[in-house]
Amino acid sequence: MKTFKNIALTLLSSTLFFACSSDDDNNTSTAKANANVTFDARVGSADFALDTPYTINGTSYQFDGLRYWIGNVEFVNANNETVAFEDSYFLMEETKAVAVQEGDFTYPAKKRETFGLNNLPVGNYTKIRFTVGVDAVYNDNLSLQAGELSQLNGMTNISWMWHTSYIFSSLKGKNTASNQAITVETGLNANYRTVEITLATPFEVKANQVNTLGLNVDVAKIVDGIDLAATPTVSASTPTVMTAVANNFRDKVFSVKSVE
Repeated sequence: MKTFKNIALTLLSSTLFFACSSDDDNNTSTAKANANVTFDARVGSADFALDTPYTINGTSYQFDGLRYWIGNVEFVNANNETVAFEDSYFLMEETKAVAVQEGDFTYPAKKRETFGLNNLPVGNYTKIRFTVGVDAVYNDNLSLQAGELSQLNGMTNISWMWHTSYIFSSLKGKNTASNQAITVETGLNANYRTVEITLATPFEVKANQVNTLGLNVDVAKIVDGIDLAATPTVSASTPTVMTAVANNFRDKVFSVKSVE
């Protein structure tokens, strides 16, 4: 009888252990964490700062503002499964104060290089995807809101189309030698771009810690291949050049800085 009781207790203990282990496994597989994504603006190897001269393609420039929309962030894990943060829009910027609505409102000077994402499942991620710009659903109808989209941030333009639409990216400054002002902007639905970056070192997201993925943003690459002396203002009136800038954002501007 004692042997039978011992066997029964052993089986019961094993059952309880298995149940607890299964619960732990389930909790681990469904655990969520918070993550930060940082976009570190640079000019080549130098840190980007306003009112600071930089030599780009043999010409000296200094800048008054850098602004661009990052949206629809996705992470791809080691199993090729995608975690999507749909309708997530973040305005990344380093800018002086911006007059909005013909000066009726002033958007304050601001520097913002990081945004946070909540409830990212723990695990290893091998790719990040995001868009530069605003997708057609929101770009064609500014009464719809998602993420940080707003008409009060000075990132809309009524002159590009028959209705107001968003400016996707904006780089403003001047040629320091000639004092020629430069404005390099993208917009319009055709210039909405998706960026995909493969991470050589997986982004390991763990619970109960700060998880940070750092990306470099090379401002010089925004105007790579662009003759700013010939086209100091890039806008819808220069569609070929605007498309080239949009492609630069997709193909050249972003790279991995750090995975923590």
